[in-house]
Amino acid sequence: MPRLFLRVLSEATILSDDEGYELGVEWLIKESDGSVRASGVTDYRGLADVADPNVEWLGNPENTIVLIPSQMVLTVSCEVPGRSAGQIKRALPFAVEEFVATDIERMHIAPGPIKPGLPILCSIVERTSLASWLNCFSSLGIAPGYFVADAQLLAIESGTASVLFDGDGALVASSDQAAMVDRGTLVFALNSVAPDKIVTVNGALTDLEVDQLDSPAELETVDLIEYGVLDYFADRFAPAACINILQGPFKPQQQTSARASKWMGVASLAAGWVTIAFLGMVVEALWSSSEADRLEQDSLALYTQFSPREAQPSGIDALRRSVASKLGKQAIPGQTNEASGFVQLTSHFANVLDLQSQVTSLRYQARNDEITVEVMLKDYEELEVIRSKLADQGVSVEVANAEEEGGKVRSRLRVKAGE
Repeated sequence: MPRLFLRVLSEATILSDDEGYELGVEWLIKESDGSVRASGVTDYRGLADVADPNVEWLGNPENTIVLIPSQMVLTVSCEVPGRSAGQIKRALPFAVEEFVATDIERMHIAPGPIKPGLPILCSIVERTSLASWLNCFSSLGIAPGYFVADAQLLAIESGTASVLFDGDGALVASSDQAAMVDRGTLVFALNSVAPDKIVTVNGALTDLEVDQLDSPAELETVDLIEYGVLDYFADRFAPAACINILQGPFKPQQQTSARASKWMGVASLAAGWVTIAFLGMVVEALWSSSEADRLEQDSLALYTQFSPREAQPSGIDALRRSVASKLGKQAIPGQTNEASGFVQLTSHFANVLDLQSQVTSLRYQARNDEITVEVMLKDYEELEVIRSKLADQGVSVEVANAEEEGGKVRSRLRVKAGE
């Protein structure tokens, strides 16, 4: 399937006369066999002609890749302490702050793979710039699936520096940093990296530049293919090897296939019936609870009628003990825990559930006399509240699983009467 590669050449600035945006962009359409359908350099209006949103393959964000020139994005490598990926990600802004000349709150940080104890490669770009590019493309019906720093697409190995000559400048990249420099400062940039090998693309170092290197390095030259720099980058694009800047609040929406949409509709319908069935069971449980309260009051009133001189029992348990004592028994045969049974367990669980929570599935196991409930909760604190309230009612709760999902907590609970 074809892919559209866009290399932004400027910020996306909205025009005051409602005529869209001011934007320079280089574009290239790459066929699945590696051939180039078309390429060029254009502006906002020209891009509207290039990227027709009605074309089926452009409807998939995976097929649109935006490259950001290195002068517009900062690539750094840093070490961040932490025992888990979550801890490291929260501490990342403080670690990269020293590399940024402006307020870190204004920057969007896109980390590469996070592994505790190893350096983390990050792409950093201004939030307003990223939002403007996305809004600009969205106004044309373009939904990119990837934003990638162009330096990420150079051949970079440990101990190697890549130099891409592009116009009057040169893009220099190593395994942990990248920068766009002019030709006069190229040697200084290479000496700061001190590589064992230098790969030059679309040009070569002069003899004078080679002589000015602080230490000798193996030299390799790569010629550009027919369609130039963007075609070279497109050939080297591999999603797994690049940092996609579209993370967090900028993460693109996943495309849903027609088959998946069909099954999602079926699943939604099934979920609706499950919800209706569960609500029916909850109503039944509430009615049963109400009837139990009424019968308890009637039983207490009847006991008072037959034993007017005795103090009324404080509850149904005290009533049972009083009746058993009068009958000369220690307990009533067949007595069971009143917290057990499907209706009772469901009733207890429904009574402690917050109105904003959502039950996604419920299963009852008669053999173990327990219900397994999957529920979306507001936060982890609500999980503890449910556990505490049910414990007060003689119901035990085992948390089989709990994880964050979409700003809420998805949890699977096993609920059964306490021993």
